[in-house]
Amino acid sequence: MKYSILIVEDEPDIVRLIQNRLDTQKFNVTIAMDGKEALEYIRSNHYDLLTLDIMLPHVDGLTLCENIRQQHKDSLILIISALDTVKQKEKAYVLGADDYIPKPFSPKLVAVKIESLLKRRVEILNAPLPFYANIQHDEALKQFYIQGHPLMFTVSEYTVFKILFETPKKVFSKEELSQILYNEDIGNIDKEGIGTHIYQIRKKIAVQSKDDIIKTVRNVGYTLYEC
Repeated sequence: MKYSILIVEDEPDIVRLIQNRLDTQKFNVTIAMDGKEALEYIRSNHYDLLTLDIMLPHVDGLTLCENIRQQHKDSLILIISALDTVKQKEKAYVLGADDYIPKPFSPKLVAVKIESLLKRRVEILNAPLPFYANIQHDEALKQFYIQGHPLMFTVSEYTVFKILFETPKKVFSKEELSQILYNEDIGNIDKEGIGTHIYQIRKKIAVQSKDDIIKTVRNVGYTLYEC
């Protein structure tokens, strides 16, 4: 089975640099030369991985990143941009980017990154989640259950756990969780507040289950499964 790749880049020379490094036996590659064209592709197709420039005509790459993550939570997003600042990188990761490569770049490194990200995703998806079968989610009632027992979360606790539940094995930083809650109008909860939420969620889960469901990745964040 071939992987489906979308390259979003408005410079033809850069498109060729990336495309020429991708094995045609492994990848089906589609090209979008501006953000508007990319949005049209994203709305009607699913891609295993997308490479995004940030500075694009019509719709910028960070807006695309946000749209992709809302529509396709399992698609991998690799930002390739000349905007090599900490602020830009932080924003990209908060919006759902999986990796960030500054321009100028090594085409070989991009190809290696793409293959590595896809390989890691396969390994993660195939790894067992022994506790996962015990968790039920009633989205209509905004309620989680463990072995049929309800977890009495507050609205913000429910939202934090839902974020982790819907993207198992992805590590979310406190900053990312805080930003998502803010974007969803749940409240302006800072990093310390997120830590308190995780503590309360764990405490409520412990009443129903001995499984250490939420893992802490030191100096990084939280995940529903230790990567």
